[in-house]
Amino acid sequence: MTTPLPVYLAGPDVFLPEFAEVGRIKQEICARYGLDGHYPGDGADVTRLPPDEQARALFEGCVEMMDACMAGLANLTPFRGPSADVGTAFEMGYLFGRDCPVFGYTSEVVDYMSRVADDEITVEAFGLADNLMLEGPMMRRGTVIVRATEPGRWPLAAITAFEVAVQIAAVELGTA
Repeated sequence: MTTPLPVYLAGPDVFLPEFAEVGRIKQEICARYGLDGHYPGDGADVTRLPPDEQARALFEGCVEMMDACMAGLANLTPFRGPSADVGTAFEMGYLFGRDCPVFGYTSEVVDYMSRVADDEITVEAFGLADNLMLEGPMMRRGTVIVRATEPGRWPLAAITAFEVAVQIAAVELGTA
């Protein structure tokens, strides 16, 4: 039996009240496809630390986790605005900078331009799911951000699109 390939699970779903349950579901989906999903904050107990030390410990823990992974799955569902979570964008850039493939997914099916249309400021009119620099890592490998409406309990978690992205990742990474 092959050892599952470690992948980093980036996304704003870590802010959901049920984040631990969502993380377990995503890890189970990964396992079905030969991937070992590493969910940010998993196993980290920083509650006894002062807030500034909590922040530092969480950041360092996420960086260590990304460094241990061979690829990333990034939830780009808009969060607190019309675009992806800025923390997720950072994590994508970090992984891409390490030459790790990143697979994006979202429960938002409407093009980015339609969500941010502005009569005075130019908006990228490429038909992408989000900003070009977020979809670019997938485009470089001949794929795109997976878009699928989420019928489940957590639209922000984008479980439906996540599973499709995991399937694509498993094929590309050779674990399918």
